[in-house]
Amino acid sequence: MTSTSLWITLLVSGLLGSLGHCLGMCGPLNLMVAAQMRKNDLTALPNFGLYHVARVFIYVLLGALVGSIGSLLGLSRQLTTLGGLVSLLLGIAILLIGAGYLGWLRTFPWEGASNWWNAALSRALKQGGWRGVTLLGALNGLLPCGLVYSALLLGASTGEAWRGALGMALFGLGTFPALLALDMGAGVLSARFRQRMMKLAGVLMLLVGLQLALRGGAALRLWSHLHWGGIVLW
Repeated sequence: MTSTSLWITLLVSGLLGSLGHCLGMCGPLNLMVAAQMRKNDLTALPNFGLYHVARVFIYVLLGALVGSIGSLLGLSRQLTTLGGLVSLLLGIAILLIGAGYLGWLRTFPWEGASNWWNAALSRALKQGGWRGVTLLGALNGLLPCGLVYSALLLGASTGEAWRGALGMALFGLGTFPALLALDMGAGVLSARFRQRMMKLAGVLMLLVGLQLALRGGAALRLWSHLHWGGIVLW
């Protein structure tokens, strides 16, 4: 998979995931931020913008980190044996996350294990002002979330820090519309529509995970690479 197609995948998965998963998981946090801003007489739109910029900035930093790790593991160019193994494992992990979105597996059991995050959130809510809003946005970026984890796995597969950072920036931008609409008081989407968006995101994750797993297995010579004209499918 080319970097361009990975970036498009991250952007689209961010958009679909925000319409499905994020509104349910991040929605309560966004509503707490809105309540804090009303309490402190903060102008809504600029501070919501600051909140989401801080959130996406954390995604970018994490993307650069996992991209660097991917580079060290040999994912940036023609896959070595180690790179093939990592690509295979990344693909399997993304397949499992996609299966969770589709309801085939228990979805993201680790999302409840976040005692440190809850403690940091309590301190941030007491901070107040634009500093508190910025800190809350950064904490949202660190929120234990299966959608973000799957995006980071894709970022690692780019094999370079700047590619991983750009991919996560696009992922973050994809999540903007739904969450910003919620911030500004738009009606909550129906549970049925959100479930459909989560399933679409799950299908997208399955396709990407399958491609990465097949690419890794081919590098390990478990099966052959597949070409379609001049395009390497895996």
